[in-house]
Amino acid sequence: MKNAIGKNIGSNVMKIAASAFLLLGLNVNPATAENVGHEGLATVYHIYTDGGYLGAVSENEKVEELVDRKIAETMEDFSELKLEPEKSFNVIAEQVFEPTVKDEQEILSQLDEKLEVKASAFALTLDGEIIAQLKDRAAYDETIRQVLLQYASSEELEQWEANKLKTGELPGLETDETRITSIDIVEDLAGVTAQAAPEEIMDAKEAASLLKDKGLTVIVEKQKKVEEGIEFETIEQEDGEMYIGKSEVGQEGKNGEKQVTYAITETDGKQTNRHTVTEEVITEPVEQVVLKGTKEIPTVGTGKFSWPAEGGYISSKLGPRWGSHHNGIDIARPDGFDILAADHGVVRASGPDGTFGNRVIIDHNNGYETIYAHLASIDVKVGDKVPQGMKIGVMGTTGRSTGIHLHFEVSKDGVTKNPLDYIEQ
Repeated sequence: MKNAIGKNIGSNVMKIAASAFLLLGLNVNPATAENVGHEGLATVYHIYTDGGYLGAVSENEKVEELVDRKIAETMEDFSELKLEPEKSFNVIAEQVFEPTVKDEQEILSQLDEKLEVKASAFALTLDGEIIAQLKDRAAYDETIRQVLLQYASSEELEQWEANKLKTGELPGLETDETRITSIDIVEDLAGVTAQAAPEEIMDAKEAASLLKDKGLTVIVEKQKKVEEGIEFETIEQEDGEMYIGKSEVGQEGKNGEKQVTYAITETDGKQTNRHTVTEEVITEPVEQVVLKGTKEIPTVGTGKFSWPAEGGYISSKLGPRWGSHHNGIDIARPDGFDILAADHGVVRASGPDGTFGNRVIIDHNNGYETIYAHLASIDVKVGDKVPQGMKIGVMGTTGRSTGIHLHFEVSKDGVTKNPLDYIEQ
């Protein structure tokens, strides 16, 4: 049976069983003798306990004193509880002409031995079975609260209770605000009035811990308002001024913003469902435009070469060097490390080559070839079309090299040429 916790913590069906028993002095009626019409009537007090007859005494004051003493003794250890005789204890007064009370002291001694002092309690039941004894209804309510605190904060529970008392529609949520709309305990959790041994009485936290061990199923429904980003879309546009294979961002994309209210269901603290209640766009996203080149890459060079590095200076020229002939120029100490194609062409060779280390050879299809050596890495492969100024690798110091630099050569119809006749720094 599902508990209507969503309406009120205290709205659990309370199965309050009336524990009625006769108190001392009950049924003692001084007018009884007169009603009978005879003088000389005497009163005796019949004592029942533990479901059976114990005997009779002539003075109920002695019984009262005995009960008061036993309660006082128990009160020394359980002063916070409401103590009383066990519910099976009963005293019935009877008026007789000739009282016959025997062994009165023995009866009182037996009563002292058999009478148990109980605590007035509020029994916590789970699916009809008593699993804990609590001090009172307030302790029961606090136990339920302690259970719910495992799945919601104290502030959330307080706000939930306050909202139930309000009439009309609740105000809208603020951004990042969460509001509980209902809490249900699936199992049948209830309370009944009872008696219990004082030492059996639990406090609310102990009872809540016991309930947790029993595996309660608690369902919390809430609403939460959050601000979220709206991802921008990316579209492509052709650009006839850009070479095929090249692309660049023509318009930066920008995420938008929206406010979303979610309805969330949590079962035992884990989210089991979420759906959108409302959604409001605050800022529309801006799409990102990527320009894609459609211009054919020329494979025939212009014959006019550009500087093949990002800045730098000529550290060694073409000519005799260290007992051999240096067939090109060395460019070192650049501003950046990209190596650039000096003219349009097609990659004829790409990869390691002995003392050159990593090197690229570009055939410009007009009789000219250029060589780029000692690269740290290569970005092109054989057969690639490369326009003038395209990055083909990164300057490095592979092969036989004294430091980071580019070795650059130019040849015409297989004859080595001086690169400085073709490029300017």
